[in-house]
Amino acid sequence: MAQEEKKREQEAVCEEKSGAQKQKELSPTWNEDCLTELDDWIESQGVYLRQ
Repeated sequence: MAQEEKKREQEAVCEEKSGAQKQKELSPTWNEDCLTELDDWIESQGVYLRQ
């Protein structure tokens, strides 16, 4: 259940980012940028993945 929630959150973050970039051309590292933003958001919630 927690994995499904994380996946939905990640998709939402990626959709927001890709929606904002539809007007612009996607950068070559858009997927890495999205994952970095997601990791930062998760850490802001008090869960630390990078150590």
